[in-house]
This record gives sequence, structure tokens and C-alpha cells, in this order.
Amino acid sequence: MIRSFLRYSWLLPFIAMNTACAVYKIEPRPEKLAPFTAELLAQQPDDAFVSVYSVGEKRLIWMGAKHSTQTNSLTFQLILDAYDRFAIDTVIVEGLLTSEGSNSEVLIDYARAEAAKENDGFQPGGETVPSVLGALEAGATLFGGEPEDSDILRRALQQGLSEDDLLGFYTMRSIPQWIRERQISDASDPQIEPLLTEELERNRTRLGLSDSVLPDVDTWREWYEATNGKPLAADFVTEEAGPRADGRFGTNLTGAAISKARAAHLHEFTVSQLNADKTVMVVFGASHLMIHRPALDSALGEPCYSGSNFDEAMPACFN
Repeated sequence: MIRSFLRYSWLLPFIAMNTACAVYKIEPRPEKLAPFTAELLAQQPDDAFVSVYSVGEKRLIWMGAKHSTQTNSLTFQLILDAYDRFAIDTVIVEGLLTSEGSNSEVLIDYARAEAAKENDGFQPGGETVPSVLGALEAGATLFGGEPEDSDILRRALQQGLSEDDLLGFYTMRSIPQWIRERQISDASDPQIEPLLTEELERNRTRLGLSDSVLPDVDTWREWYEATNGKPLAADFVTEEAGPRADGRFGTNLTGAAISKARAAHLHEFTVSQLNADKTVMVVFGASHLMIHRPALDSALGEPCYSGSNFDEAMPACFN
């Protein structure tokens, strides 16, 4: 027996190497996520596009959607084509918490209800509808790709933000919506006071923060002025709530850190599904794919295809 074993001992390094390959796991690389800047935006294609990665016998189809309500849009076409071309096991969509679990009834009911409203090529539910209904038809498992607020808080604090920054930004980002909805004329409107009070309380609960964090509107206003170098007034612009790492406002840096925390969760969850030997499709906005590409390339290698034509992707990704 020993002699027989020694006879084949020269094979051991190769056996060990093959065994290691069989159990190899992809390491997530969230540190490689790109900051969202004007330069990155300028590099983004004008319409929807996709990056496809080969992962052993499986594939990652990362769909950079141009948010659309038109069923004849490139976004809708690419989603439907992906289901036709790939045997997809897992679909991860924007706007739903991962913690809601697989095949959320709320998400499925929403998609079915919106599908019934489709009229003359107008789909009010946007690309979520073909993403969800296509997954059901394909027998794929659906997940949301969004983190809990507590996870965003944890990751943002690790980036050097404070609890004041998180609560302050969460509250400030509602101001553009209030203006659009005509609840206020601009940020100097006195009607903003009760809105800010209510939003502070709501977001404090969402983030699990104590009452001592920005305890009232006056304290919030002090935070805003210290962060953006000006008092809250009629000159407030929507740009202040943007996640631009190179933005001209201090709040842009907070937004960028929150965006990175959100992206890190999605990146790590996507990799976990690939490590479970799944073919995965992610459907998020195109700017998210721009942010994710460097991390995906680092973790998975260059994509076998990047563009907007699956006729070109198939030979490139199944050669």
C-alpha cells in the first residue's frame, strides 16, 4: 500500500492544486469601487448597457439600466434578451432591501399590479416589471440589492463620517422632493420647519440614533451651515443632495460616502451569489455599473463583453 502511494506521490502537487481550484472562492473587492465624479459620468454611455463576466461555468450579467417607462426602450430590450440568452439563477434588483429575503411577495405583487397598468407601450413601474416577471418565468430567485440603514450607518462611520453627518444628510435630501411636490416654494419657506422636524424624527429612528443627535431643527441648521458654508436659504439647489465625490458642497462628500456604503453591500452580496455557483443578473441604474466596474474587474477579471448587443456577447462569453 505504501509503495503504491509513493509510486504516485509525484501527482500530489497537481491534486492539491486542482482541489484548491475546486474550493476557490471569489474575494469581494469593495475598496475598488469607483467614486462617482464628473469624469466618471462623462465616461458613462448615453443609453443602457451591460457588462458580462464569465465565472467558471456561470455568468454575471450586470445590467446598467437607463431608467425608463417605455417598453420599447433599450433597457427593456436588454432585460428581455438576457432572459432569452442566459439560464439565470438569481436576479438582484434596485430599490428593495436584501433583508426582505428571496422572492418578496411585496415586490412580486407590485410588479404584477404595475404590469396590469401598461398602456400603449407605457409601463409606469419601469424596468422593475420585466426584471421581476422575467425572473418568475425563468424560475430564478429574486433579491433586493439594498442595504439596511443600519448597515449604511456602520459603513459610513468606518469612512470617517459622523452620526450628525448621516442624520443631517438623510434629512436634507428630502428638500428637493418637497419643492417638486410644492409643499414648499423653496428652502426659505417657513413651511419647511415642521417638515424638517418630522423628517429628523423619522430618520433618527431609521438609523437607530439617540435623541441627542441633531436634537432639533436649529441644531440641524447649524450642521448644514457648517457643512456647506452657508445658511439654509432660497439659494438651496438640488445639487447639494448629490453623491458627487468631486461636488462643490460638503454634503456631496456625505452623499458620496453613503453611495459607497450602498455599493459595497451590493458588491459583496453579488459576489456571495457567484460563490454559491449561481448565474446572476443585477439590474441597477447605469451610474451604478460605472461605480462597480473597477471592483468587478478586480474580483472577476475583465468582462467577456461590455456593450448593448447580446448577439455580440454570446460568442465572446461562450467560446
